[in-house]
Amino acid sequence: MIGITKISPGRMGNRLFHYHFLRQVSKKTGIEYFHPDLPDKKYFNNMEKKSRPFSIFKKQTKLNSKKILSYTPEDFLGLIASEDRQGKDLVLNPPMLGEVFFDYLFYPTSEFINIKDEYKKPFNSEYSEDTIIGLHFRGTDFEQWNHNASLKFSYYRDAINHCLDYYKGGNIIFMLFTDDNKFPPFLETTNHLKMNGLNFHISTNISSPIIDFYQMSRCDVLISSPSTFAIFAGAIGKEKKIIHNKAWLDYAIAQNDTFWVRLAETTNSYYSLWKTF
Repeated sequence: MIGITKISPGRMGNRLFHYHFLRQVSKKTGIEYFHPDLPDKKYFNNMEKKSRPFSIFKKQTKLNSKKILSYTPEDFLGLIASEDRQGKDLVLNPPMLGEVFFDYLFYPTSEFINIKDEYKKPFNSEYSEDTIIGLHFRGTDFEQWNHNASLKFSYYRDAINHCLDYYKGGNIIFMLFTDDNKFPPFLETTNHLKMNGLNFHISTNISSPIIDFYQMSRCDVLISSPSTFAIFAGAIGKEKKIIHNKAWLDYAIAQNDTFWVRLAETTNSYYSLWKTF
């Protein structure tokens, strides 16, 4: 069997990357999977605890993302199939984030990350004919985590201007999502939209982030952030045009961050880069 014994640290997006990788490789190899109760089972289908038979004699092979990245996907799948045939449990140790995302996209992301119906709050019907452009602002702890990941107003302004030009003559609604409504770039962007007479709506779901997550997954365009929450919302639901910050992308690539390196060079139907600003 293959599975998770320790839950990934951090917020929901981190846990979704970990769980999603488990489900992709489990289905691809036909190896049964296990995991503890996940904190997000309240919001998603099929995340309740899935146990494994316990035996003090059963050996484990522990794998982290660094170890996985040392193999080609074909060789890694062969390895875990071989270990499973020997009766070993394979344990995927956290953190396991975007670095293992692109090379293991065998099946649609939404097959494994499926929001429960009660949290699927649609956009207002008045926007049904509009092109919906989502903007995600991650404030709170991001500045402390990495100054480069705390995106500036100029990024959002330039992305907005591009969308206005690209969809010129069409009906557009800008949907703003944030975990921090005092985050300066969020306030500056709100003021920019207001001063230019642009149609926008601010989400009021800070206390219910799963609703933001669902609505972000339903946008036509997502002006995203480096948050795993925003990235995974972009990877499920409607196929959408993804925008990222060029300064952040250049920084992450220079750090040889596998997710961002692969994002810059890959095309797939689940998460592809449209533009950078």
